[in-house]
Amino acid sequence: MSLNIFRLVKSIILNLRSRYIPKYKLNYRDQGLINYIDVGSVGGLPDPWRSKANVVRFLLNFEPNESPQHGRNFMTYNTAVWESDEILPFYIYKGFNATGSSLFKQNFEYVKKNYDHLKERGPESLAKTWFDRSQLVKTAEIECRTIDNILRDEFPATPFHFMKIDAQGAEYNILKGAQSLLKSSCIGLHLELFTLPLYRGIVLLDGVEAYLSDFGFRMVKKFPAHGTFDAQHDCLFLREGDSTLSSVILKVYGINKNF
Repeated sequence: MSLNIFRLVKSIILNLRSRYIPKYKLNYRDQGLINYIDVGSVGGLPDPWRSKANVVRFLLNFEPNESPQHGRNFMTYNTAVWESDEILPFYIYKGFNATGSSLFKQNFEYVKKNYDHLKERGPESLAKTWFDRSQLVKTAEIECRTIDNILRDEFPATPFHFMKIDAQGAEYNILKGAQSLLKSSCIGLHLELFTLPLYRGIVLLDGVEAYLSDFGFRMVKKFPAHGTFDAQHDCLFLREGDSTLSSVILKVYGINKNF
């Protein structure tokens, strides 16, 4: 089976499952509690939310490469998000079907200098192909906006409780443009953060963690390292304090933890 046919079949299965199986349906029987923001979405809710979609009341996707869509319980917003409203260069790399593309440049100098050490980390196949996959294919100018400005203009009366960001090093910058959200309704964050500067100028995991502590968030789970050179971790943050919604989030992740 070719890759394109496999993706088509997978898409059909996911679509049917999301329509007819309750736990995969957004806001099933109007029982959803979480308004969810997904920055860098690919193919609907990510795990572990995919099989707990019934707890999501509304899903707001940000994906500049997808067409805008709007349904009763979801919206896909095809604008990039950043720390300010501006036009920025977006670097499109060879990757696997342009994966790894970013608002940051690949850090060739760092990888070349440290390659003998880095190649011992993570999957060998990814280490061997990093330089080839990181070749710049083209640069595009894209419009960027802040989360806060978009929510103010498009969703002024909607409290969003959870935000997932997978933006190839831009997580810190996106969070800087979401300070009003972090201070108000947001109680949970799922971020993919780097521990190595594979992109030039990115803020690493420790820096993001320190920034979020000023808003009352702390890390409750750091998932195992993954990606090239084991440079990335998915990290779950919750705002300190008991709440019904934080308990729902912990249940989604299968975490038994008290605050």
